[in-house]
Amino acid sequence: MEKNPKIDVIVIGAGPSGVACATVAARYGLKVLVIEKASHFGVKNVYGGAVYLESIKELFPKTYKNCPYERFLKKHNYVILNGNNSINVSYENNEDEKTSATITRFAFDSFLAEEARKEGVYFATETLVTSLIKKGNKIVGVKTETEEIYAPVAVIAEGFNSILLNEANLKKKTSPKSAILGVKETIRLGEETIKQRFQLKENEGSMYEFFGGLNKEGEDIPFSMGFLYTFKNTVSIGVGVSMETLLKNKVKPYEYLNRLKNNEFVKNLIEGGELVEYSAHSIPEGGYNELPEIFGDGYLIVGDAANLVDSVHFEGTNLAIKSGIVAGEVIIEAYKKKNFTKKILKNYKKKLNETFVIKDLKTYKNVIPTLLKRKNSIFSYYPKKIDEFFKLWTTANNKGKKQSYRKFLFSFFKERSLKELLSDVISFVKCAIEAII
Repeated sequence: MEKNPKIDVIVIGAGPSGVACATVAARYGLKVLVIEKASHFGVKNVYGGAVYLESIKELFPKTYKNCPYERFLKKHNYVILNGNNSINVSYENNEDEKTSATITRFAFDSFLAEEARKEGVYFATETLVTSLIKKGNKIVGVKTETEEIYAPVAVIAEGFNSILLNEANLKKKTSPKSAILGVKETIRLGEETIKQRFQLKENEGSMYEFFGGLNKEGEDIPFSMGFLYTFKNTVSIGVGVSMETLLKNKVKPYEYLNRLKNNEFVKNLIEGGELVEYSAHSIPEGGYNELPEIFGDGYLIVGDAANLVDSVHFEGTNLAIKSGIVAGEVIIEAYKKKNFTKKILKNYKKKLNETFVIKDLKTYKNVIPTLLKRKNSIFSYYPKKIDEFFKLWTTANNKGKKQSYRKFLFSFFKERSLKELLSDVISFVKCAIEAII
């Protein structure tokens, strides 16, 4: 790349959202520079994790099959934990169509960047953007540690904890209720062990979501969930814990992960494995109710930086890619009109509202707040009662089934008031109705 070139678009961050935006803009013939502070793509990105293939297919329709997928998810397990006990609901998709897969971010982000390079995108790695350059209220460029770079439009794809957005007052401070800290371990089991233990064929994968089982006497019930994904030779296991929970209980996040790993069901899944990596990162949890203003004079915000994460379905990457695609399309519109003010860039929000990204966030806008309010019920009380029911169903106590069932039903009203039980039911039904209507 020549010295001091004319840049049409600056993208800050080489994650999926930034690369998607850069690719779309470069295809139109614009000169796009992606600035990434890390030395290698994906090296700073902590991930669970799985991706849905539709967004990748939309971005790279000819080459999406070449993406370095680890395993295509076939088995989905939803596990309720109570103490050392577990109840597992499993769904197995035996159709040929592949809809989601596990990936490692280093390989995945490198693939996206290489495909973007083929489209004409320029990358500047190991380059830290220290501030946004403003002219009045308009963003006109960026300042790095060594130079100033100017362009008519900048795209902030820095991730959830964007220092640039905070310093430029373009995004309000996140409350502890609206952020999750994810902690994860990567454990090597070996390909053959994974296939046998999880009953998988060559490229098949399995994932688990864990509810409950992380609370301890004397602590506030944690707002948290666990996960496990299978890769070619490894599994990733982790928990996402509300920042509010961490502050209240003063418990280290890895302690919650250890509690998950010590459950007998989970312990059997990772037995004999070798720890190869430990990582942590924060995730936006506010959803639709806490979306920032994602456009302004001379700038757009995409992906995690725009809080575009669907926590209900553990979706982030496909929302990031789609937001980047839409941002790229709007930038092309702005170039055609030679206008990079809010008047034109507001179309980014308008177009994004018409996609699954905002539609899904809106559908689930009250789910997380409801779960947060009723976390004692969801993550402690009902897992305990479900465990009690299955214990009763699978044992014989020589006292007669009717008496045992009656005692179990009456225990609901002994342990919780009718008002509390009705309140739970009404809250859950209300969320379900809002999601459908």
